[in-house]
Amino acid sequence: MTPSEVLGKIKERFKELGLKEHDFTVEVRGVCYRMALDTESFVVYRINHCKGHKHHVPGWPVCLVTRDSIFEECFDAGLGADHCSCGVSIDQWLEIVQEQGQKL
Repeated sequence: MTPSEVLGKIKERFKELGLKEHDFTVEVRGVCYRMALDTESFVVYRINHCKGHKHHVPGWPVCLVTRDSIFEECFDAGLGADHCSCGVSIDQWLEIVQEQGQKL
């Protein structure tokens, strides 16, 4: 799938769940993430609550999908093996969106 098609799939999932252009915080494996969708992108941002490693960084993107590109931290050769890597793929984020949408 092209990045544009993946973004379209994500937008459709949000729309089906009534979450269009919505953002929320989720906890995955004890770590908080902010998920957001707007007209241009889908982003998952890890929130660092100053616990443990990388205490000087407030957070960082772990997944970003735009019409032109896809970034998944877990599949990045340099970042995927990092002990702070989320280890979650786009498909898994969509499963989390599905679970979250059912709770809202």
